[in-house]
Order: sequence, then C-alpha cells, then structure tokens
Amino acid sequence: MAAIKKVSGAFNRILESYTTVYIGLGVIFAVLLSPLVLMFFTAFKTPAETEMWPPTIVPLDVDFEAFADVIFNSKIPTAILNSLVISLSTVAIVVVAATFTAYGLSRYKYRGSRMLSYWLLATRIIPPISLTIPFFAIFAWLGLVNKKLTLIILNVYLNYPIVTWLLIDAFNRFPNQLIDSARIDGATRNQTFFFVVLPLTVTAIAAGAIITFLFTWNEFLYALTFTQTEAAMPLTVGIFEFVGDEVVEWTRLCAVGVFAGLPSIVFFIFAQRYVVQGLTAGAIKE
Repeated sequence: MAAIKKVSGAFNRILESYTTVYIGLGVIFAVLLSPLVLMFFTAFKTPAETEMWPPTIVPLDVDFEAFADVIFNSKIPTAILNSLVISLSTVAIVVVAATFTAYGLSRYKYRGSRMLSYWLLATRIIPPISLTIPFFAIFAWLGLVNKKLTLIILNVYLNYPIVTWLLIDAFNRFPNQLIDSARIDGATRNQTFFFVVLPLTVTAIAAGAIITFLFTWNEFLYALTFTQTEAAMPLTVGIFEFVGDEVVEWTRLCAVGVFAGLPSIVFFIFAQRYVVQGLTAGAIKE
C-alpha cells in the first residue's frame, strides 16, 4: 500500500511539474504547426522534388518559380483583392449590425426579446450546405450570381448571429451603475452608448470583428457555388484552381497557401489579446 502511495505521489508531482506542461504543450504545438511548416517548405521545392520518394521536408534546391507564377501568371492577385473586399465589408456590416442588435436585446428587454435572441441563434443550427440550393435560386432570380455582393450577404448571414450572441453576453455583464451615472450627469441614450458603453466593450467587439474576418476569409462552400468568374472569385476558390482531376500543382498550391495564411497570422499577432479577453471575459463571476 505504501509503495502504491509513493508511486502515485511521484506521478502526481510529474503531472504538476511545469516541465511536463511545457513538454506537452510543445508536442501539441509541433503537431499543429507541422502542416504549415511542410506547406511553407513545399512552396520552395521544384515540381520534380514534390514527386520524390521518400519525400523530403526541407527543399534540396530552393526554387522561387512557384511564387513568381502565382504573382505574375495567375488569378491569385485578383482573388486576394476580392477576398479582402468581401472580408472587410462583411466585418464592417456584421460589427455595426451586431453591436446595435446586441445592445438593444441586452438593455431594452421586452416580451419576446429572449425568444427573439434564441431564434437568431437558431439560424446557425441549420447546416449551411442545406441552404445552398435555396440561396442559389434566390440570388439567380435577383441576378446576383458571380457578384461579390452575394458573398458579402451570405457571410453576413453566417457570422451575424454568432457575433450578436457574443456581444449580448458582453453587454449583459456591463455595469449598470456606469450607465445610470452617465444618464444622471445629463448624457442622452446615444451619448451613453457611444461614449461610455462602446469604449469599455471594445475588447468583445474586436474579438467579434476578428472572428468574422477569419471565418469570411476562409469560407469556401458558398464561394465555390456562387462564383465562376475571375471578377468575383475569392482566394479560397482561386487556390482550388490548382487542384485538377489528375494533377495537383503542389508547389503553386502551397505558394498560394503561404499568401492565404498571412492575414490570419497578422491578425492573431496583433490582436490575439482581444480575442482571448473577448471570448473569456465573464468566465469568472465576481
């Protein structure tokens, strides 16, 4: 019995050690990062090297031809511009609409407002793929197929409920005393909202904006269904152009992947603090 307790105590000490935690996190980090590292190295390989067996990880001969072809001889620059227009427009619409909706549902409750918020979330319970045909029929009737506006509308539909629910929680946790103090000092409802509430909830709003941008930037299903022309094609569909029925252009595919990953990396480098704080705020009750 004493030996079992001794072994159990040693095992617990190992689990509670910072070294064990760091090793575990390092292994998880390496597993998650390995596809990105392999994609980065493959972008600098020659097409012949991608077919070698056994495969190589680090390129034997560094080749920039894939990047040159992607930049100068493909539709990718236009696709990147389209994705930026679609993503930034979606972020602007979703953040503004969700902020006003969430604040109204949080501060000005009425009979049925709670049910309305649940119905809003219920729109995201339906799998997006099941709505592809109805959406296509509607937008074809409106003459909006092969338009960036169509993808903006669809991405607003996908992200607006999620961001609204994120912001409802943030506004529910906002101290009512600050709002009451501002009203007592003579501030109007609009002044209270814009100069008191918004500055103190900017973390949650920024988290919603970043999530919306990343979801829109990586959306593929509707982008593939509703765009067949270069003028409206986003980056996710542009990447798919390098995947053929018989041949996959691995070097060019990975080169575009490097470009596609840059916005996500930049966003998380500069705004990861807002994402973490915005998603975890209120996890601990005071």
